Amino acid sequence: MPVGGRMGGKGVGVYSSNANGRGYSGINEEIMYVSIGMAITIAILISLALCYIAREKCRKKREFFVTA
Repeated sequence: MPVGGRMGGKGVGVYSSNANGRGYSGINEEIMYVSIGMAITIAILISLALCYIAREKCRKKREFFVTA
C-alpha cells in the first residue's frame, strides 16, 4: 500500500497534520535547516583540517631550510 502521494485518483496528499496540529511540511523544513547547518559545520571542519595540514607542510619546509 503506497504511503503519501496520490492513490487511484483519490485526494490523498503528502501534507497532513499530526496530533499537535503541526504538519509534516514543518518537520521537513526543520530537517532541511538541520541538514544545511550540518553541511556548513562539516565544510568549516574540513577547511580547518586543510589549513592545519598546509601549516604543517610549511613548517616542515621551513625547518629543512633552517637546518640545511
